[in-house]
Amino acid sequence: MERPREIYTTLVSWLNAAGDFCSPDVTVNDIGPHHWRRAAAVARHAGPGPKRVLELGAGGGYTAAALAERGHEVVAVEFTAAAAEQLRWWAGKLPEGSLTVVEDDFYSVELEGRFDAVCYFDGFGIGSDEEQRFLLGRVADWLKPAGCALVDVMTPWYWAAHSGEADEFHGLHGRFDFNGEACALRYRQWPEGRGVEAVAQVVRCCSPADLRLLFEGTGLRLGTLESYESERYARPVPIAKAMLYLATLVPGG
Repeated sequence: MERPREIYTTLVSWLNAAGDFCSPDVTVNDIGPHHWRRAAAVARHAGPGPKRVLELGAGGGYTAAALAERGHEVVAVEFTAAAAEQLRWWAGKLPEGSLTVVEDDFYSVELEGRFDAVCYFDGFGIGSDEEQRFLLGRVADWLKPAGCALVDVMTPWYWAAHSGEADEFHGLHGRFDFNGEACALRYRQWPEGRGVEAVAQVVRCCSPADLRLLFEGTGLRLGTLESYESERYARPVPIAKAMLYLATLVPGG
């Protein structure tokens, strides 16, 4: 998984150069509505009251901060150094002990104890099916017997329909392409005037039936599904029209 590390290190450096990622001046007021929606999803599926929560690929820490603000004990794993530094800034602003930052790769990190909820937002599908199955097995080991995992999964039908479209994200140009044979989204991004330097994220898209096939031997099974128009969870839509779905995974199977 070294290539994803290189890709995300590059993306974070570009976002930092634009002043749109890491900042020592972040406050709770900077947490966006979709981060609070993610925190609400944890409460909805893991149950009321404070929980021990693991977030994989925590990025700049806004979701982790929202979870900690809601009273949870959060462990955030992030392998990009600049993003991990942003997480540590958050940890210094939140109630002591509510956010623990682990700068490591979640394919190899060793963590103590088990969790009521394991969250992987906006990232599942990077890597091969074998790597995803290995990660799911690790998630099963991290969960308490009554715990659950919350995982965002991209749908193939949405991205097939939007292949070739361009976008802009915090000053970076981007283009979406869909590989039908691999059932994968390829998302290229680059700064203005630097298209030859573009980096590409490749994300395996899965129907719920595809996802169930990945569970074999992992110790997990599919619980509930919530399908949304976008990764911001703002508008629920039928699964056939969804960009992604939030899958709740539970021990068993």
